[in-house]
Amino acid sequence: MTFQRVVQNTQAPAVAGDFASTNPFASVLAGPGALVAPASGLIVGNFAWVGPAGQVSQSFVAGWQIGFLGRNEQALITQFLGESTLVVPPGFPVTLFNGGDFWAKFAAGATVGQNVYADPNDGAPLAGATAPSLGAGTATAGFSGTATLNGTTTLNVTVVTHGVISPGDVVADSTTPGNIPAGTTIVSQLTGIAGGVGTYQMSAVGVAAVGDTVTTTSSVMLVTAVASGSFNLGDVFSGTNVSAGTSIIGQATPFSGVGTITGTTTLTVTSVTPGTDLLRKGATITGAGIPAGTTISTQTSGTPGGVGVYTLSAASTNAVGVAVTTADSAGGTGLYTISPVPQTFGAAAAPITITVAGTAQATGFMVRGNYSPLANELGKISTL
Repeated sequence: MTFQRVVQNTQAPAVAGDFASTNPFASVLAGPGALVAPASGLIVGNFAWVGPAGQVSQSFVAGWQIGFLGRNEQALITQFLGESTLVVPPGFPVTLFNGGDFWAKFAAGATVGQNVYADPNDGAPLAGATAPSLGAGTATAGFSGTATLNGTTTLNVTVVTHGVISPGDVVADSTTPGNIPAGTTIVSQLTGIAGGVGTYQMSAVGVAAVGDTVTTTSSVMLVTAVASGSFNLGDVFSGTNVSAGTSIIGQATPFSGVGTITGTTTLTVTSVTPGTDLLRKGATITGAGIPAGTTISTQTSGTPGGVGVYTLSAASTNAVGVAVTTADSAGGTGLYTISPVPQTFGAAAAPITITVAGTAQATGFMVRGNYSPLANELGKISTL
């Protein structure tokens, strides 16, 4: 386990799945050997469905009974050097509740008095007066553009047509396919704008060429706008050229760091919070003295997407050592890991529309309170 890196100003009142009171509660009845985590495990603080034989799933099945998976210290850290988890490993017994007062995490926020619904893909809590829309927005995966090859493992991207390049992407030369060996991947970015114009190291040597069209297929997608709902782990989504059954298996922590603003359009990022995403061209940036809606126009020097000098779309107030973040958020805009891979979509200059499958399911719970410092993300839920 690594050292603690963050200290919050206010102590969190609870963890998702905790009891929110000492009021009476009710649990889903289970016979011998029933209510056991399946091969995929179960997420504490989400809802789950119970079948007639006592089997459990966090994907909706018509006719099965719904219950809330409370936190009873049953999750287990299995990842090497892992710091925390809310996943119950396969084969562990669980208790599901169909009555009581609990704390739940709402990625899109919640308001007192709203009904609580369950995402049919992973059981994540959703709030709304009526069944909320599941995630819908615009996104791209993979990349297309123009590049130069110099007969080494270096790829020099000069023009971006669509998308972003990420380490692990499979890269190909559409102009002359043999110029880049089949299966070649992007190892890292060396210079330039994060995911865009700049130089990259490939896993194989390319044949020298100038102005070739290159494309990548990727294991990540960049959500650029959210029209409704939110995107959660386990959500299955569809869209033009998206492989059938594609789901979300991870999301990058939005960029955060410290920077200096000179009172012009120049932002100098002096430090980056470890483990956060890259700062990309087009990202909406927030911080003291930065006008609302300001975006990153380009990066002029420094580590791609990290410490360096950036040009903003609007002039900002002088500030030194100011905290800067992007407007990306959990379940909102940002970089997501997807499966199956690799894929490319949104190959035109404009991103495509993606839509999460399914219908939010009623749970019998209602939002009774929320915790404002987390933008109403953590809420108290009770049975109606």
